[in-house]
Amino acid sequence: MISRRRLAPTVAGFTIVAASAVRAQTAGQPIRIVVPYIPGGATDVTARLVAEKLTTMLGQQVIVENRAGGNTIVGMDIVAKSKPDGNTLLLGTTTLATNVALGLKQPYDPAKDFTPISTIVDIPVYAAGNNDLPGKTWQETAAWINAQPQRVRYAASGLGNLPHLWGELFRAQAKLNVESITYKGSAEAIRDVMGGHVSYIVDVILPSATHARAGKMRGLVVASNERTPITPDVPTIGELGYKGLESAVFYGLVGPAGLPAPVVERYGQAIAQLLKDEELRRKFVDLGYVITGSTPEAYRQRLAFETERWTKVVKDNGIKIET
Repeated sequence: MISRRRLAPTVAGFTIVAASAVRAQTAGQPIRIVVPYIPGGATDVTARLVAEKLTTMLGQQVIVENRAGGNTIVGMDIVAKSKPDGNTLLLGTTTLATNVALGLKQPYDPAKDFTPISTIVDIPVYAAGNNDLPGKTWQETAAWINAQPQRVRYAASGLGNLPHLWGELFRAQAKLNVESITYKGSAEAIRDVMGGHVSYIVDVILPSATHARAGKMRGLVVASNERTPITPDVPTIGELGYKGLESAVFYGLVGPAGLPAPVVERYGQAIAQLLKDEELRRKFVDLGYVITGSTPEAYRQRLAFETERWTKVVKDNGIKIET
């Protein structure tokens, strides 16, 4: 049996070798992580936290480049068409799957023109209701919803985004008498929920949970396997009795197609190492994230599963968006 004392230097040495190999592959140029959104959002924050740690680990500058547009298609296209030399990477989002599900025209093949490296974090889907929503438990609230003569309205933080798709999946499986009202973002949707104009919101866990913790809304459910540290009083979807409805916006590191296997492996090792960093883990948990990390194959399988899952939801509900 290998002792922890003997194992630690081996891991450290292996990480140094991996970092050196990545530096050699990228020829001393800055490594850029393309974020397909404007600065300031959750995707951008995630990328910058990762870039900062990678810069230290690799001894090479890692920069974040925001290239928003086309429901993330603009940024993803840049990476898809970049040289597979390890210098250009993508902070991949759930839109790698949902854009396919929505039938959006893309100038690349998401299944063939990217190389998954590793997932990084999940941001669970979360539902919160206005404080006047009847019922102390979800079962009581659901009973009230289904007793109404007209459909109860819920807010979705974006047409065709993951929370909206999950909201429709939840509606169908829970047999809820509801209809979605889609907004351009969370802020306006949250305001209408707190004002009583719609009954509840389906969004990612932040910023909605912040308002619920302040007593301005009531947390209803988090679509994760376990309760989250920032919403310990909110039941999981499984606790409410629904199976197979766990869902999250998920981020990961992606390269263009043809990225050499040694580079994929070494970036994957770097992500695995940085996800062990206590400071980074605390920051992610404070943001409501669930830390993941995965093999390239597991990431690929997750993308395939999510694409199939949401394609059915889009078809069943006739959801359409324009880029």
